[in-house]
Amino acid sequence: MSQLIAMVCVAVLSTLAYWLIGLPSPYALGLIAGLADFIPFLGPIFGALPALLIALTVSGEAALWTILAVLAIQQIEGNVIFPLVARSVIAIPPALALFAIVVGSVLFGTLGLIFGFPLAVVAYVLVKKLYVRETLGESTTVPGEKEAAEAGHPNKPT
Repeated sequence: MSQLIAMVCVAVLSTLAYWLIGLPSPYALGLIAGLADFIPFLGPIFGALPALLIALTVSGEAALWTILAVLAIQQIEGNVIFPLVARSVIAIPPALALFAIVVGSVLFGTLGLIFGFPLAVVAYVLVKKLYVRETLGESTTVPGEKEAAEAGHPNKPT
């Protein structure tokens, strides 16, 4: 859910920025930027490429403003929006996330690029819950588990 909120914020901010810069089709470019934001690490780059290419056809000044807008939006999203909406989301090590994206894209192409990170999160939680907690008997926490238990979710932590 937090990823969806961050994607919508990126789409709205990008659309507004592209409209202010004067790029053609700011709504489509903003939608592309928001949808591409789903892919961790590389998504913002993929989302910025169409806007940058179109800005280059308008003028060099528009291209410069587009680069600055994309950088500013990604800083706002990464340092303000996402931390606010993702307080109880899984904390996976960044190196593991990047590794999952690279391996997923090498093995499965575009689908691996899109689903590499979510699958790594699932594997990470399964290892923590099934192996570390159940097999080794060590106490470990999974972010979001406490909140689910307090909300009355049936899978209470052990």
